Amino acid sequence: MITVAKDMETFLDLTKERAEQVDSEIADRENDFRSMCFWNIHNRALMTQEIVSFYTRTWEMMDVPLNLEPEINERIVTVTRDMFVDTISSIEKAAKDCTNAYRTSRLKETSMRGRNYLYLRNIMAASYELGYIDEDAFNEWEDILIMRNLVTHNNSVADRSRVFETGGLRISMRPNRMMKGPSNTFVVLSSRATDLFYGWLDTVDGVFG
Repeated sequence: MITVAKDMETFLDLTKERAEQVDSEIADRENDFRSMCFWNIHNRALMTQEIVSFYTRTWEMMDVPLNLEPEINERIVTVTRDMFVDTISSIEKAAKDCTNAYRTSRLKETSMRGRNYLYLRNIMAASYELGYIDEDAFNEWEDILIMRNLVTHNNSVADRSRVFETGGLRISMRPNRMMKGPSNTFVVLSSRATDLFYGWLDTVDGVFG
């Protein structure tokens, strides 16, 4: 729990820093959708930190039996997992809006080629194809979005055998079993996704802004 609390502090600092950077360097209007994406993530992280802090302080004052520690850990994982899902949702909405804002980037037509709907994964695949992100970044997006889909649509039950490693995080997956990772898994994933999106936005805006 101490690790999660510290990582939440770091994530809060990151989201505020990125929001302020976009406000000063990229946004061209009040409540610009690009900076609002990061402020939304920051506000969601703040709510999550408040819950994690409440649990941590409460349990530190209690003589918690060892057999209840897994239950306590599961509560922390649940609230941070929900934060991760919301973080990706904010990023996906902003990325979609960016394909309209940066029309000369060819992101929208490349993302929509052969498809009827626009998704974050397709936007990042198009970005890789067009040279806006490198292979390492694209592979990280693939892993992060697979994690998002599994926790959102499959109750965190893996559908493949694989070990994911991103942002210093290691997650083991075996078919039809709950994914296994440390208690700070979704904080690390949220932080990495936020940084990856900032890098993508900075690149695209630097060329077409």
